[in-house]
Amino acid sequence: MSKNLASKAASGLKWGSVSTIANAVMQIGYTSAMARLLAPEAFGLVAISGVIIRFGSYFANMGLTKAIVQKEELEPQHIRAAFTASASLGLLFTFLTFLLAPLAADFFENPDVTPIVQVMSLAFLISGLSITSVSLLEREMKFKLLSIIEMVAYVLSYIVAGIVLAYLNFGVWSLIIATLLQMTISAIGAYVVVRHNVLLQFRLEPYKPLFSYGSRMSFISFLEFLSQEFGTILIGRVLGSHKLGIYNRAYMLVNLPMYMLTRTFTKVVFPSFSKIQNDIQKLGKIYLSSITLLAAIVIPACMGISVAAPELVRIVLGEQWGESVPVLQVLSLALSLSFITMFAGIVCDAKAVLNVKIVLNIVFILVIGSLFYLLREYGLVGFAFAVLVGELARMLMYQRVMHNVLELSYSQQLAIYLPGLLNGVLVAAGIYLVSALLRSADAPVALTFAAQALTGAVLLAVLTLLFPHKLLRAELQMIFDRMGLNGNGNSALSRMVHKYRSSILKEA
Repeated sequence: MSKNLASKAASGLKWGSVSTIANAVMQIGYTSAMARLLAPEAFGLVAISGVIIRFGSYFANMGLTKAIVQKEELEPQHIRAAFTASASLGLLFTFLTFLLAPLAADFFENPDVTPIVQVMSLAFLISGLSITSVSLLEREMKFKLLSIIEMVAYVLSYIVAGIVLAYLNFGVWSLIIATLLQMTISAIGAYVVVRHNVLLQFRLEPYKPLFSYGSRMSFISFLEFLSQEFGTILIGRVLGSHKLGIYNRAYMLVNLPMYMLTRTFTKVVFPSFSKIQNDIQKLGKIYLSSITLLAAIVIPACMGISVAAPELVRIVLGEQWGESVPVLQVLSLALSLSFITMFAGIVCDAKAVLNVKIVLNIVFILVIGSLFYLLREYGLVGFAFAVLVGELARMLMYQRVMHNVLELSYSQQLAIYLPGLLNGVLVAAGIYLVSALLRSADAPVALTFAAQALTGAVLLAVLTLLFPHKLLRAELQMIFDRMGLNGNGNSALSRMVHKYRSSILKEA
């Protein structure tokens, strides 16, 4: 990786992390407030409309976002073509979704779905107008600007408008308006920064390279959408909006923190991988490094969430959401695998190995669809177990793909999970002991949850920094180098860093 690319990647990780932490704190507060102001049915209705909008977005987008980032040589005519196509498709799908909304209501047997989907159809138009600007910012790895735009948009739309509207009894519409407002503010901010050419492109030639890659990416994204949203579709169809609201909030409680942990990496990794897509050895090394670090954080965090699920639900959502606890405990284990496996998919995207990814996703859909059917009698927990087993199967399938694409042995790929699994077991055990002690003493829920969070954080920090697995030592050395902490100075900090690197990390 060149110094310039490494510098941009490091800067992207730094600013992305700032945005991630800020958004995580705000989303926890927002989620907690809205869960107390709105009923589960409201979240169920929004989940249904979200599935429909995401369904259409994979065709309205046509993979142009990643096509702009992935293309090695991007000329002005390609930018005009991308904007013309995305804006036109956005307008078309807004119109089609508005007209077809009653069919969605019939499918879910809920007439309240129609007006919500019709208003949410505006998301296609807003997204179509902003895709090009956001993609150009990601391509140039200007993550500082993206982070600022995202934080401002989130505060104004969700924290201010969303909560105020919910307090004023706007019900489900407070969620809808906040979502559309956030998209609008982000779109305006991105275009103000980039100011790309908005003249329409009528020549066909510039569209060919974009749609050659983008159309396959769009199809893959659609397949991934089906695999991810089977639970939402089936629960909404069979069990109704109330049960779907319970499942959706449980999914959110683990998906949100894991998404926040990984979103910074994924934003930076895809353009970075794309720029070195032809250097298999270097790409393989960075892939293993990224997964080792990510697994060491994600797996312990998810296992900790599983143990602390009863307190987490009561603190964040409230007493009335107790039914989501067992669902959250199973989903937390499943989604840890999902977020780690995601990086193998990014490698396929960067190297344009898309046909294999299409086959893999079709197989995964068949596997998880069968599991949903077999476990349907167990209700929401059965759906959650189907997701867990499906993610295990997908992880094994991607091992085969990475073996062929990056020439990585299976032992290399399995080894990268070891530090995370070991730390996860120890973190979960520590949180369980603290939880059992405080629960038996009838300690206040807030105190128990605070003790769980503190125990998990301290154990993870100690295990990762003071007793790092041998596979993590080299990665920690690399992080210290990137941060400029080489321990060569005379300051107290430099001496501490030198002592730490020479003792704890000496075997790296």
